Amino acid sequence: MIKANATLFILLSLFMLLTGSRAPAQNGFSSPYSRYGVGELWSNNYSSVLSPMGNTGIAIRSERFINIKNAASYTAFDSTSFLFDLAGTAMFKTLKSGDISQESDYASLGYILFGTPVTRWWRASFGLIPFSNVGYNVFQDKVIDDIGRTRFTNEGSGGLNQFHVGSGFRITPKLSVGLNASYIWGLIMRRQRVAFPDSLSMISTRVDNIDHVSDFIFNIGVQYFTKVGEEMELGLGAVFTPPMDLNSTRKYIGINYFGGSNNIELSRDTVVYSPSTKGILKFPTGFGAGVSLRKFDQFLVSFDVNWSNWKEFESYGKNDSLQNSYSFHLGGEYIPKHNSISSYWHRVYYRLGFRYENTYLRINNQSITEFGISFGLGLPFKRSKSMVNFALEIGNMGTLKKDLVQENFIKFTFGLTIQERWFIKPKYR
Repeated sequence: MIKANATLFILLSLFMLLTGSRAPAQNGFSSPYSRYGVGELWSNNYSSVLSPMGNTGIAIRSERFINIKNAASYTAFDSTSFLFDLAGTAMFKTLKSGDISQESDYASLGYILFGTPVTRWWRASFGLIPFSNVGYNVFQDKVIDDIGRTRFTNEGSGGLNQFHVGSGFRITPKLSVGLNASYIWGLIMRRQRVAFPDSLSMISTRVDNIDHVSDFIFNIGVQYFTKVGEEMELGLGAVFTPPMDLNSTRKYIGINYFGGSNNIELSRDTVVYSPSTKGILKFPTGFGAGVSLRKFDQFLVSFDVNWSNWKEFESYGKNDSLQNSYSFHLGGEYIPKHNSISSYWHRVYYRLGFRYENTYLRINNQSITEFGISFGLGLPFKRSKSMVNFALEIGNMGTLKKDLVQENFIKFTFGLTIQERWFIKPKYR
């Protein structure tokens, strides 16, 4: 019991530290496509186990890790154990547009999750996960007659976080259902400028929009598993996200200022100021379905498809020219011999995956797509179900057509899943 209490203290301390220290704005994040909607969604980074398998998971369940893609999967948690799942992500990008190329890098806490049994038929999960990131700085210079060089700039930073609480319920030995509820909060700052870099006497203009989002979202899931022969299991899964309205408060300010060099601004006057305008972000309906085939302790293959009606999205009564999104995910893992005593590498989980997404972005009448090929390893601890997970994904997003930007990226994920046996009653007192 001393060991369990010590582990609990460490994990909860870690959780409180990370909860308190996580900032809405993620330093170093950069993508011009995060200008639209609520930024770049974090939905492909929810698991260091599933990410290298093409981010599948709708029809996957396991006692070894927490799969928030489908809340019905929580029913696989062991009845005597507590799960802790932590991951960090680092990304290296090359952004190209025409003959221009720029590199950027970014690192962040991926997520921190807990899973626990509640009753014989009820399992629960909770934790902290990013929801979206915003980070861009795009400018264009024009020479205007009688004025000179004029710079038009769009900047953005911030993002949304989510505190996740989920429950999974076993209806029958083969059928489970689940519910995820997430409290979404965060700040998104968007800034527009019209400035005159070559002049100190011309009056420039800056307009700031700062949205503070704070509300709940929900999704439900179902999974069905049945044996195929003596050693294999077929899994079917589905998830549904209903349309929801998220409350938001906007601070709006426009100022005139002098200054055109060295980023020095000398304010002249405030043109408009609105400290707290209430509004709604309309989030879309979403569906997902998946199928998996597992041979126990040897291999797993899974396929998912997702669709979201982002045409429904509105911010303060205005849409953002978004399109409906869809994605396909294919992946799997292979364990040469899970109980091998002659070679540790025979007990390692080898993972491979692919994903393709037609994102919710449509710019200059061009759909923005994203794809990635991923690889990973799951390194088990000796005499334990805990594991260290590594993932590598290589891919790109966007296009060079119609003066748009193509992002080539390499993403590394490091994860740690710990399974502690806490709920065993002692035989003797």
